[in-house]
Amino acid sequence: MKFVLSLLALGALAFGLSACGAWNADEIDYLQIEAARATETAQRAQIIAALEPLDPLRYHEHDATIRNDGQIPAEAVIWARRAREVLDWVDWPHELDAHVEQYAEWLDALLVAFGDDDAQAAAEPSKITHALAHTFEATLEAWLSNESLPAVPELAGLEPPMHGDSHGDQMENGEHNSRDE
Repeated sequence: MKFVLSLLALGALAFGLSACGAWNADEIDYLQIEAARATETAQRAQIIAALEPLDPLRYHEHDATIRNDGQIPAEAVIWARRAREVLDWVDWPHELDAHVEQYAEWLDALLVAFGDDDAQAAAEPSKITHALAHTFEATLEAWLSNESLPAVPELAGLEPPMHGDSHGDQMENGEHNSRDE
């Protein structure tokens, strides 16, 4: 009986859809434009929401404490984790991918040093991450204003330090999820 009722429901649905007629090209174009606008609006909303937790001014004093005093403030760890989470959850426009990837790599290196409770090892990634936070904020502001984007910062051949398979360890511990994994 359920099978017959299901067939009747599917038949009624098919009849209803066929009665609506075929979509014309103008309607399809309109829907595609609306979908593109909705996607851009969603990306803009995510980026605007991301500006607050990524605010480099929140990190300024923490970076100074790490580099000058050799201490890792708990708030610095919280900020770095939150920043890394934000990089993962935002659906970034493709033109920002290289900026996001560079920033994420240095945040990962910083989080490894934080996890090791090693302020000395955190000093370089902290300095770089702090600088990248400022340039990343400027890049996001440029994207939101429809201005040309700055180039991904050249870091004079610096590579984020990696201690073993730290990214994999963080993934296993559930500390963050990469957008692409």
